[in-house]
Amino acid sequence: MRASSRGPFVFVVILLLLAFFLTGGVCGLWVALDVKDSADRLERWHVRNLDLRAQAAGHLGPHDRLLTATGFRVVGGVPALLGFGLILAPPVAALLG
Repeated sequence: MRASSRGPFVFVVILLLLAFFLTGGVCGLWVALDVKDSADRLERWHVRNLDLRAQAAGHLGPHDRLLTATGFRVVGGVPALLGFGLILAPPVAALLG
């Protein structure tokens, strides 16, 4: 019998997915826990972009803010939960049988 040649490919895909979910989870957790005021900085960045976009379009009135710092924390928590959940799901499933 011949050994399957898809083994290294599957291993590389698993490593890429692990790196992707780990990166997304860490970044989401960074924003969700507001490390170094990241959510506040994102809010200021968002408002500044809205100001620049309104100025470029010639609108001088107030703009509609879409997210606040709390909203960024909630939105940051979603990839953190998904990322760490997808990383931890296989070991938990293997332990539970």
